[in-house]
Amino acid sequence: MVKVRWYGPTLVLLLTVLTIMVIGPSLSRQIVHAGKAEEIRLIQQSLEQSGTLAQLSQAFRDVASTVEPSVVSIQVLQKTNGRRGSLPNGAPMGPEELFERWFNPHGRTPQQRQPNQQQDEEEIEGYDQYNPLRPYGSGSGWVFNDQGYIITNNHVVTKQDGKTPADEIKVKFHDGRERIATIVGTDPKSDIAVIKVDGPVIPAKLADHESIAQGDIVFAFGSPFGIEFSMSQGIVSATNRRNLQIIGGDGFEDFIQTDAAINPGNSGGPLTNIYGHVIGMNTAIASRTGASNGIGFAIPITMVKSIADQIVETGHVERGFLGIGIQDLDAKLAKTYGLEGKGVLITKPIEGSPAEKAGLQANDIIVEVQGREVKSADGLKNFVASHKPGKTLKVKVFRGGEYMDFDVTIAKRPDNTSIASMDENMNSMQSKPAEEPLDAGIEAMKKIGIEQASTFTKEMASKGDIDYIPGVVIEGVRPGSEAQRQGLRSGSIITHIMSAENSAKDLPVTGLKMLSEEIAKHNLSNGIRVRISIPSRMGMIERIVLLELPDVD
Repeated sequence: MVKVRWYGPTLVLLLTVLTIMVIGPSLSRQIVHAGKAEEIRLIQQSLEQSGTLAQLSQAFRDVASTVEPSVVSIQVLQKTNGRRGSLPNGAPMGPEELFERWFNPHGRTPQQRQPNQQQDEEEIEGYDQYNPLRPYGSGSGWVFNDQGYIITNNHVVTKQDGKTPADEIKVKFHDGRERIATIVGTDPKSDIAVIKVDGPVIPAKLADHESIAQGDIVFAFGSPFGIEFSMSQGIVSATNRRNLQIIGGDGFEDFIQTDAAINPGNSGGPLTNIYGHVIGMNTAIASRTGASNGIGFAIPITMVKSIADQIVETGHVERGFLGIGIQDLDAKLAKTYGLEGKGVLITKPIEGSPAEKAGLQANDIIVEVQGREVKSADGLKNFVASHKPGKTLKVKVFRGGEYMDFDVTIAKRPDNTSIASMDENMNSMQSKPAEEPLDAGIEAMKKIGIEQASTFTKEMASKGDIDYIPGVVIEGVRPGSEAQRQGLRSGSIITHIMSAENSAKDLPVTGLKMLSEEIAKHNLSNGIRVRISIPSRMGMIERIVLLELPDVD
């Protein structure tokens, strides 16, 4: 009997496997795709239903709607002068100016004009008052109060010299209204200016400076690149940025740093917090291209308000003045005085100044003013300057291992005071040949990097047209040495040296022999403190430096 085999189940299994192999991958992808699509749909639905995101977005909108009515776009205008082809402050020439420059009626370029033609131009300049105004710059600002006072930067409303006011200032509001503003007053040392318009205005709300902290969300308003009424968002990157030399050597800097986009044209606009309160005024950027690189700086509102209040009240600014030369104090230099902590070192009280009258002395270390800890020279300068002349400040100093308190009635800060940075003016001083080595101290001086030095004389002072002070003048400094690193250079005069017997005391330097002998008493690996005077066009710069050498086997 023949056996018949039934292959049905096997065929079914085989067909099933083949079907899965062919259809499975495609089906699997479809399933994964459907799952991802459903996941995205659910996320989108969650975002759309998120009350937190809606509130955040609405908060940003609310900030814009409450701040923008107080923000203004500023255009500054100036009359051209009578000289052909010239525009104010290097403004770019248009086609007609270029045509006039190269194809003037005389067929000559400006450089080829004859003297009588130049004389004609000088006569033409007498009629400049009839020339039309032309825009040459722009910026931003914000309404300070309901009386029509507007805050902006000094550099926005003045010509390139930073002093001469613009011929006309046109202010445009967010609703399209335009008004002509007048300058109430400017303060170049803080780059703050106050202008005024007539008519109703909506002032901005000011914030409390103490609430500003790193990480806070902020918004920058203004007209970058002439694109009016723009808003950018970022955070406070840092506070108390000083000594950036944005304003100048005798300026007052205490910037808020932010990564909110600030570009040319934003200058003078408000920087606000998440509530729309003004915390600062956009002023500068750190950039190699001229556009935002994520580092912008704003003047904090406390400084803006203090300066603006004075300008509104009197039209000018008066600052407090102690009358001392000061410098920052690092831990190593502080240790030579026996101080474990922070403070600011007095290099020299100015003769007849409030500080000298109160009893402050060179080598005193200011640790507190009005109960506030003093951490830096710039911080001390700004704090004292924020007080009006005539106010008495309580000053605590560290002197000779003891803390002492003084009451100093501050005076008005002179207009041209420059204590921290002055130009060297030693080019004309001719000294006698360097003295011969006297003892082992000369070898120590050379290790420090002082290659040549001489006793400073009255004759040398007379030739250099500077005041005579006893000391040793440096005539050569070795490149890469400790002396060079600490800022000593040819023309610096060493006037005092730390006593080997009493480190808190400084000995007057009477000559090269005395200096070399005293240096020889010190272990240079522990450091030696010296006082130097640097002659300049505006007097002597006093500095105290610590010179130390590494241990060498």
